[in-house]
Amino acid sequence: MPHRIIVLGILRSGTSLTAELVRRWGAYAGGKSALWQADVNGPRGYLGYMEYIPLQDFNDKLLDNNDRVPARHEMLEKKALEPELREEALELISNMDHETAEQSFDTWIWKDARLPLTIPFWENIWEDVIYVIPVRHPVETILSAAKIEGMEADQVPLSAGFAYWQFSMLNTLLFTEKSSRKIFIAYDQLLQNPQRESARLCQFLDAQCGRSSENSEERIDFMAAQVSASQRHFNHPKSLAEIDTTTREQRALYNFLRIKTMYPDEAFNPNDFALYSGWQEYLQAMDALVSMMQSQENQR
Repeated sequence: MPHRIIVLGILRSGTSLTAELVRRWGAYAGGKSALWQADVNGPRGYLGYMEYIPLQDFNDKLLDNNDRVPARHEMLEKKALEPELREEALELISNMDHETAEQSFDTWIWKDARLPLTIPFWENIWEDVIYVIPVRHPVETILSAAKIEGMEADQVPLSAGFAYWQFSMLNTLLFTEKSSRKIFIAYDQLLQNPQRESARLCQFLDAQCGRSSENSEERIDFMAAQVSASQRHFNHPKSLAEIDTTTREQRALYNFLRIKTMYPDEAFNPNDFALYSGWQEYLQAMDALVSMMQSQENQR
């Protein structure tokens, strides 16, 4: 069975860059026709890259085509017990395993920005995977994602973005806590020192996949060459402590994620970072409002 690598990060957190580094390290991402790539010159800018279309389609089904309001764990865990969905998911994995072997690779990679939402379904299905988890300043991810939706920075409801980010990162931590096969990559550190962070990622993946360090310097150079400071379109100068719309738990969560980039086995207690009561209803209301604004804008 090939090694399976999951890039587990939310939209605009550095998942595309991280996935490309893993591909350059030596993982198979899928045939060209099966990979979704956005038009970087399109009116809404850069939407995503190197996402396996069958995985995208399956996650759409799990989320009922709505990824703005996260589904609760119980619903996705229940779906994981449905024989038809489970069989379809296992077939996706099996197809990727066979294709990887046919292409003479020993490792494959999956990336989809909705995986932090759907991981309660996948966690017991894809077995012993390797997690690569990008960590980025939440305001940068929120503003960058809002640009994709055609929103100006002053229109963005930051408090809703923080709740979405908090839920996604709590999911990520909760469902990877027992895994010893994980690495957290700080997006800002990757851009500031691509050689060092590429080396750290390369050494981690080599160890997890039993790969020789032979030619590692070559691979590290190839990985680091992909990183450019121009990829950071939103550089937020303020810490979360300086932003009024954050909660104490959200600030603590980001600090904890930064610690995880250095000490991935640091114990996680979800009660330290709990979401506030009514967060899901708030996101539902904001989703309806944003949809209405976009509809009015499209009618102009």
